[in-house]
Amino acid sequence: MIPPPGTVFGSRAYRTARRVMGAIMTTYLPTTLVGCENIPATGGVIVAANHSSLLDVPLLSYAIGRESRFPAKPELFSRDLLARFLLSLGGFPIARGEGDRKALSFSESVIREGCVLAIFPEGTRSRDGRLHPFHRGVALLAMNGNVPIVPAAITGSGASFPAGAFFPRPSRIVIRFAPPEWPAPGPFDPASRKAESLRLTERVHERVRSMLSLSESD
Repeated sequence: MIPPPGTVFGSRAYRTARRVMGAIMTTYLPTTLVGCENIPATGGVIVAANHSSLLDVPLLSYAIGRESRFPAKPELFSRDLLARFLLSLGGFPIARGEGDRKALSFSESVIREGCVLAIFPEGTRSRDGRLHPFHRGVALLAMNGNVPIVPAAITGSGASFPAGAFFPRPSRIVIRFAPPEWPAPGPFDPASRKAESLRLTERVHERVRSMLSLSESD
């Protein structure tokens, strides 16, 4: 059973994971956080980040600092022990490209209940290190819930723990957050709804791309 929104942050598993991740991010994976003040302290919000490593979920969860829920591929929930662990840390399964209405409804409830929904809009990990196009579902969620999207850029995680690796290598990590991007006020007819979702998706993608370029030039 998926823990409802607002119930994970105070759990023992979540607190333990944060302590462990905090220790790792100050020693083995020295992490610089930039722009954390751009994450609203309260209220529903979506954080949209690039995705190149399995490290991105715990890194981003720690950096956000609020209860964050992460959609993940259902294969990760096929084993009971791993499923229980992921659920306790805020994960929930979502079938990619299959119109998973149950997962979509849960995503909407997360932001409606004032929590953070953290999404990787590329849909899967980038295996070539490049930022790929974003799916516009993240924009539609923001429009439906009238909540902002905070663009986030993670660099260094792919070098530390690329796809196929068995264990992370020491690496410098940088996580940047841009100011929130708000959807235009509705209501929308079908044509303007599509246009606004495309505009917002492209705007968030451009923000992430710019922050990645900034980190690479440091």
